Amino acid sequence: MKAQMQKGFTLIELMIVVAIIGILAAVALPAYQDYTSRARVSEGLLLATEAKNLVADNAVNVMPAATGGLATGYPAVSAVGGVPAPCVAAGPCQQVVGDGAGAGSINVLDLIIDSDSGEITINLSERVADATANTVVLVPASNGAPLVAGTRPTGPVIWTCFAAGRVAPAGSGITAPAAATLPLNLAPAECRG
Repeated sequence: MKAQMQKGFTLIELMIVVAIIGILAAVALPAYQDYTSRARVSEGLLLATEAKNLVADNAVNVMPAATGGLATGYPAVSAVGGVPAPCVAAGPCQQVVGDGAGAGSINVLDLIIDSDSGEITINLSERVADATANTVVLVPASNGAPLVAGTRPTGPVIWTCFAAGRVAPAGSGITAPAAATLPLNLAPAECRG
């Protein structure tokens, strides 16, 4: 008698392949979701570039208020339109950069510049993380001391990005802001420390 040749795969072989694909998907899907969230946060950091430049420029070019300068506060900025506007009220200045409906950024709700310290708070949309955990803070410092409005820095302005749980670098003279709530696994490398 002739032995019959097997044609196709057995059920157990197919089940093993399906199990392997399932395990790979279970590992890869959360990693991909974190990756896309980090990309969305990076968009916020990119939008904050203009605000960082304006804060640093204002810190270096401190002029007396009598000459029309902003000696007592850092400027607010529209990160979409790119038109700076001076802070006219005490406290933080805020510019909305997106409305979640396609105008501006759908990942970044707003950038807030603290007019006293120059800190930039980036509030992200729920596309990035839950509404209670979607804030990143950029803190400026110079020569181991935080920036102070109306005082010219003695060295270059160094920016430190903070997500929840990041500790301030030793010798930076700054403290980690409590407003930073984005989980570290969703933050880009520069915000994790």
